[in-house]
Amino acid sequence: MKRLALLILPLLLCLALPAQAAEAPKDYIIRGMPDYKLERQKREFNKLKIYSPKPEGKGFVDTTYEGNTVFTRYNFKGVKDATPSKVQAMSYYKAAVQKLGGAVLWVHDTEQYLHASFSRNDKQYYMEVKAGSTGKSTPADYVEVSILELAEPNYDPEIIDADTILHKLDKEGHIALYINFDTGKATLKPDAAEVIDEIVTALKSKTDLKVKLEGHTDNVGNAAANKKLSDDRANAVMNAIVAKGIAKARLSAEGFGLEKPIADNNTNEGRAKNRRVELVKVN
Repeated sequence: MKRLALLILPLLLCLALPAQAAEAPKDYIIRGMPDYKLERQKREFNKLKIYSPKPEGKGFVDTTYEGNTVFTRYNFKGVKDATPSKVQAMSYYKAAVQKLGGAVLWVHDTEQYLHASFSRNDKQYYMEVKAGSTGKSTPADYVEVSILELAEPNYDPEIIDADTILHKLDKEGHIALYINFDTGKATLKPDAAEVIDEIVTALKSKTDLKVKLEGHTDNVGNAAANKKLSDDRANAVMNAIVAKGIAKARLSAEGFGLEKPIADNNTNEGRAKNRRVELVKVN
């Protein structure tokens, strides 16, 4: 009990939102147990299956949640004979949940898994903790913690087909297309063919329509290099359309690099929106 009391001293950290992948891994919301070293961390939008008691109080039901998920693995690096048991590991995280004002929803009979929920700063979180052993040992040689912040996907999917392209060009005069290229190059990826085919279908159905391909990038990297890359990509799309039978006289291409962002370049989502090729109606 004395060791356990020492384990559950300061548990909580200030809440930080999931960071970009380049950031050095660090404890997320709950501090790792003493003598455990953070070995690996992954941050992504993912799913997490959580067990919770049935409303009638008998048995459990599993529910899959989606959101911003931080997975962290800790390996024990202390004196081997002093490795905490799985029961101790579960007690540590139960105490953390209690300090967060949350609820322990389910603990496996072997004390190897724990599911819990808590809220913080008006956000809902779900957590899974796994205490595991390597080889034939029984103590908690490692602990894996997955914490999910309940959230909707941070993108707005849009169906891009020939009718949508024509409608957008008619009503707004332009449409942003997210065509995949090899990283840092103007080489179209194979899955770009589907979007190219829809552009060609739209142009074939309206033979008097002329368009300009405008390339855009995010603000990462050298401005001059981005300008050239966006120009090369716009021309690559134009050439792919011409190869499908559209007269080159109906098309033009120009790159603007990072000059015309449509979203915040300080976020991954914003930069993704800025990396685009726009189809612009020419009057």
